[in-house]
Amino acid sequence: MTHSIRKIRFRPWYRMNSNMNLAGGNYLLRRVSIMIGCLALLTAMAALWPVYRAFLNIEIDINEGWNAYFADAAMGRMPLYPSARQLIANNYPPLSFYIVGGLGRLIGDPVLAGRLLSLAAVLVIAWGVHRAVRLLGGDATSATIGALFFGATMCRFFTGYVGMDDPHLLAQAVMTVGFVAFLQAKSQDRGYVLPILLMVGAGFIKHNIVVMPLTAMIWLGINRPRQMVKSGLLAAFAIALGFALCYLAFGSDFFNNLMSPRAYVLKHALGAVGHLQWIAVGLAAWVYVGITRRADPNLRFCNLLNTLGLVMFFVQKTGDGVAYNAQFELVFGVCIATGLAFAHAPVLPLARRWSPQTLQFILLLAICLRLVASARLEPVKLLLAPGFHAEITAREAAMSTTVARLKTTPGDATCSSTLANYRSGKPFIVDPFYVHQQVLTGHLSPDAVTKLIDAGKLTVVEADPLLHW
Repeated sequence: MTHSIRKIRFRPWYRMNSNMNLAGGNYLLRRVSIMIGCLALLTAMAALWPVYRAFLNIEIDINEGWNAYFADAAMGRMPLYPSARQLIANNYPPLSFYIVGGLGRLIGDPVLAGRLLSLAAVLVIAWGVHRAVRLLGGDATSATIGALFFGATMCRFFTGYVGMDDPHLLAQAVMTVGFVAFLQAKSQDRGYVLPILLMVGAGFIKHNIVVMPLTAMIWLGINRPRQMVKSGLLAAFAIALGFALCYLAFGSDFFNNLMSPRAYVLKHALGAVGHLQWIAVGLAAWVYVGITRRADPNLRFCNLLNTLGLVMFFVQKTGDGVAYNAQFELVFGVCIATGLAFAHAPVLPLARRWSPQTLQFILLLAICLRLVASARLEPVKLLLAPGFHAEITAREAAMSTTVARLKTTPGDATCSSTLANYRSGKPFIVDPFYVHQQVLTGHLSPDAVTKLIDAGKLTVVEADPLLHW
């Protein structure tokens, strides 16, 4: 009797390990892909509320009415730069008012025009993050992560500015285009003229966005000193020409308004440390990759950008009334660094203990958890809470009621909402922030507004607090 013996074939151990590693690698890659999808979803969810709110008849910030008045001024309805005798001032450069005023004429509302430009600016800056990561050595995936991180952070934590009628994001968008053009010129070592002119132009939209041009000039000074001299002379000429044109157009009132006195308080900067919580994950990623990969020239450039961003954030926060928009250039730089941290995961020291995909997964998980950990639930309420829509209706009604009350008040009138003042058609008589700063710095008597009221030249109308959102 014969028995057939079935041969059992064993795979070599090295092939088994190879297949196991491949399966494990695929699993980790899937986890990273899932987290990228989660980040994209969170970005889209966060953007819902600023986009929806842009079309509501409510006041997002007291600056909206102020900007609307001066957008109309650029279209010829009043002087763009008031005289020193008035209780209003315009301490911004002129370009934004012509841009917003012109678009406002086309669509019929400068407030909506400013809000739409603000939303578009966030998209442009996010694109700038993407391009900057690519130009600094990152791949398409890491660049996309940086761009999504920027969009999600802005729409989640800085809703007071995203979709609000204010020129800051518009100016930063133009500055970002100039900065990206500089990175392109840097990589080719030619073509610096256009980036310099774009960054100067951005300064005539809003003049406190200085981190990107400073980074560019310092880098040139270290690496291309002759080019730095030429670029510096070009920038100085363009700025001088811009100021000369402003003087010809507006006279000395332009400089008097631009240099309006402001109080400075050191403790405001110290208190701003807590504002860094919104980008804490990105800051940690930048510090780690910036130190461990400092031999990489692209990381050194990013370190320069973010160090200046951090310094200027605290310097600008000493100004009384300076909001968290002082942080926006730092947010921009940190998002670039986050994209580069993702790209550099395979060569980080931590990659000796954990796989690059694990490090990338942890980074994305931390970003997503921080985005979720917020008390701002407007996007969720917008989709799931019927009562939220009733609140929206009530707030719009509050604006309409206040505007109607102002319209029926004879003579000059004002209220705490500059947007309600603007909607009512009343002239811009009192800028509360400007008056407060003039009083604090000793340039105006504390009873200046009271005298107008007592003389019957100004009526104060109570605004419904619900109109502000």
